Parts: sequence; structure tokens; C-alpha cells
Amino acid sequence: MAIIDLGDVSAPDFPEEPPEPARPLTRRGIVRVVAAVLAGACALALNGAGRPAPPAVTETWSTPIGAQNWPHTMNDTVLVIHGDPGTEQETTAYDLVTGQVRWTADDPTLTSWLNPDPDSNQLYAPARIRSYEAADGPAYIGADTRAVDVRTGKVRWDSSGDELAATADEVLLGSRDDRGRVTALHLVRTTDGTAVWDRPIAATDYLVVSEEPGDSTRIVAKSTNGELTTLRWADGVPLASRRVTPPTAYGWGPQVLGGQFYDILTGTPDSTVVAYATDTLTELWRFPTSGETSVQDCGPVVCVSDTHLTSGLDPVTGERRWKLPSGNTTELPGGRLLLTGSRGMADAQSVLDAATGRTIRVAPAGKQVVPLDDGRLLALGDTRSAPYRVTISEWDPDTGRATLIGAVPGRSDTCQAVGQRLLCTGSGRLGVTDLGPRSR
Repeated sequence: MAIIDLGDVSAPDFPEEPPEPARPLTRRGIVRVVAAVLAGACALALNGAGRPAPPAVTETWSTPIGAQNWPHTMNDTVLVIHGDPGTEQETTAYDLVTGQVRWTADDPTLTSWLNPDPDSNQLYAPARIRSYEAADGPAYIGADTRAVDVRTGKVRWDSSGDELAATADEVLLGSRDDRGRVTALHLVRTTDGTAVWDRPIAATDYLVVSEEPGDSTRIVAKSTNGELTTLRWADGVPLASRRVTPPTAYGWGPQVLGGQFYDILTGTPDSTVVAYATDTLTELWRFPTSGETSVQDCGPVVCVSDTHLTSGLDPVTGERRWKLPSGNTTELPGGRLLLTGSRGMADAQSVLDAATGRTIRVAPAGKQVVPLDDGRLLALGDTRSAPYRVTISEWDPDTGRATLIGAVPGRSDTCQAVGQRLLCTGSGRLGVTDLGPRSR
């Protein structure tokens, strides 16, 4: 079924208004006008189809931010680092729901480098930053770690070592040598930084812990001379070790997914993905690729993207089930994928069946498709005349139907979805919109 044209969903021209001031406008006076325009557009487009248009969504709260600043969300907190890199910066934490400022800090060790962990609701920041001379120029690493409570901004503890990975209960820290290589591991508790275990390891630039809870019980390190080792997270005990091809300094992006470790041997023009059983490091299969390569969990398949193709591989055998022009994949409910940047176009998007690679629906042209946690897909567009806004439609890939539900300030290419909220920036402001439950 073809996509139902809701007039021009991407650009329902709103009445001309003067440019917005730096501080957010009160929405009370314009909500009725916007709602009326949107409702009219939906009614005309649906041509009496019988289903009433849902109420228009409006922005919940907004705040000024720098044109180059980007919001980072963690659970119910939004973090914004104000200021330009290299200048005095300030970190502000906002309540995601209300926009209330929770805390502000101008500590440069907090603003220059933050590593958030949603499971423990803590930020991990280096107490200081070290530099060293790498093969391709100066490089920078964290030295010593401080844990910050994201809700209060208070430092909970300090510990030696650079933060490498974290779970709800523990944090993995690494000691580094003067070349930036990790030479020892330290597991500490998230609550107070007390030690769980310490273990020296062969010097490595490459260490992997999966972000998935089921895989985070293992640590895989690849030494600079090509020794691959799996250690148990709970006590640091080595489980397996083997000699493999040494890593290259550029493009190495291994993953631990579903109990398997995926090593990436990057070359020019040819590369290879090698799959190992994480606990035993038994080689399972190899898959040839080209150029810089990434591996991602795509539900029933493992997605491997290289310079030219995105392929869906059987995780057990490595057999390719499907291939498409290279793009970025996002897993969706129901065994589906959102593929972005395929078909030779940087902004092209389509919804696929993950098992077969079959295209279910190509996304509406000129729209930015964003998934919500509840399974909905939003198709975001931009108005073509002032005041410039992001148009928001709920898009159903099964039918191709796009239902316009509102418009908010910003640009569609700056928007990100968090839970059932949409965060958009543009013109030096951040706006947050609560999209509420499904409209149908």
C-alpha cells in the first residue's frame, strides 16, 4: 500500500511569526493555532477516512544551549555541557520530565570528559588527563577516576585507574603505562569504590566488555603482540588464552555479543571478521569484508557493515543470509531492523525483516525516522518557512500510513528519542516534547 499523503506532512506551513527570542516562548497563546492547523491538514489529507486526528503534541519545556552543544540523557536526567571545547565549560543537569535544573558544575574535570553509566546512575570522569605520543600524533587518556551521582552532581568516590566499563554494582578500572596501554585491571564497587579484585595483564590497547548484561560477565583483552585472553568479570580469573593476528591501530572495533567474541582484522582493502566462543576462544568462523568494519547484534542475525555492504550473518555458522548496500542498523521490536544510509544515499532509511533482509517499507522521502521505546516509529520532517519547526508523524511501516501529530521548534536532524520523549536542538536551544502513549 502506498503512503497516504497528509497534504505535505514534512512542511505544514505555519503562520508567519517573528523570530524566537533566546528564552523559550510561552506556549499558551499559540497552542490553539498550531493544533487547528495540524488538525485541518490531517482532515484534508485523510479525506473523510473516518478516524479523527489525534491531539497535537506540543513542547513540554525548553532551555537555551550553545549552538555546538549536545544533550546527553541518562535515565531521567539530561546533561548539557555549555561552552566551547578548550574554553571554560559548565555542566548542567536537567530533570528530563520538568526541565528543572538539578545541579550545575564548572569543575573542568567534569565538563571535559564524562562517561555515563545508566545502570548505576553515575557519571565517571577522569580526575586528571594525561597525554602521550601515539604513532599518529598526541593522544589523551584519563588518569584516576571519580564517580559522580548524576542526580546530585556530588562526587561519591575517587580511585586510581581509568574507567573502562561498568555495571550496576561494579566498575572496571585500568592502570596505563606511558604509551597509554592498559597493564592492570581493578574491579571496584559502584557504591564506594572499594576494591573487589586487582590483576596485572599483558599490555594492551584493546579491551572489550559488552554493554549487554548477559555478556558483561566476561572481559576480552587483545595484547599488542596478538595474545587474546578472556577473563571472568567476577574475580578476574583467566578462562582462556590463544595467539591470534596482532591488532592494527586503526579501525579495530571488536564486540562481545550473545556469548561470542568478534575480532576484526582490519586491512586495506581486505578485512576479516573472526568469531570465537568467548569462554574458550575456540574459533567458530571467518567472514571476509572490506575496509573499516563494524559488528552489531541484529536479533536473529549478526549485522556486519563494511565499506560497501551490510550483511546479515547466521551467528552460529557465519553464513550470509542477506546483503544490502552499507548502512547503520537499529534493532526494532518484532524481528525488524531500521537501516539508515543504504541505497547509496546518506539519509535513506528502510525497515527490514531482520532474518531475511526483505524490505518491508522504504521510509518517506525527506523524513528522519526515529524509533521510540514502545515500538512506535516517528517520521520527522522540517517546515520550509519561518518559524522553522520539526513536524512529527507516527509512521506505520506495514501500511505506509503517516499520521501527523504535531510540530515543535528545532531541526529534524538534531532530534533524538528518549523513552516517549523527543529532544530537539537548533537555533541555540534544547526543546523536550512528551509524546505520550500510542495514539492508536
